[in-house]
Amino acid sequence: MGNCYYQSYKNHCIELEQIMKQNHGDSKDAKKLRGAIAVELLKQELTKYFLNNNEPFKTSSVNSYIAGSKYEYDLLIVKEDAAPYLGLVYQPKDVIAVIESKAGGLFDVDKNTSSIALAVNRALGINSNIKFGYITMSENVPVKNYNKNGKPTVRHWDLTKKYLREKINEYVIVYAVTLHKGKLLIDEGSDNEFYDFINALIEK
Repeated sequence: MGNCYYQSYKNHCIELEQIMKQNHGDSKDAKKLRGAIAVELLKQELTKYFLNNNEPFKTSSVNSYIAGSKYEYDLLIVKEDAAPYLGLVYQPKDVIAVIESKAGGLFDVDKNTSSIALAVNRALGINSNIKFGYITMSENVPVKNYNKNGKPTVRHWDLTKKYLREKINEYVIVYAVTLHKGKLLIDEGSDNEFYDFINALIEK
């Protein structure tokens, strides 16, 4: 069974590429915007899930803030009665979860996870009850265990999970919507796995 979130993302990426080409852009221009599409669709899916399941939560605007932290957060899950300052800055007590969203995983895993950890640990320092979720729309896993020089290939997904749990805490919720080997899709995931990710972020 496929993942509706992923299918929606794929369809929007195709439409975006067509829009870019119609206006003299190219596929590279569309590629740069895929991260924005992923997080916007995530916001829509979360909103729909909360409404359909009568959950007392809502999402922030994309790229919002938590009072007391200088960092920008891709997306927040907040209490349904939260009233952010100027629609952007939320009181820590109203924040249920912080979400970091990526379209295609992390390239420099050590550096990137350190940057993510700075922002998330600041939020947790203000309100230790906040949960953290990392979601990537697509993650590559090595085609082979060793490269042509005989060295082990870099396992970005394994390192991402390892570093986030070491640098933030072992309870971070980490989810790859799909897994690829090169251009080959090897795991499209499922709606249930996606909902498990959401539920892990909002459970008490």
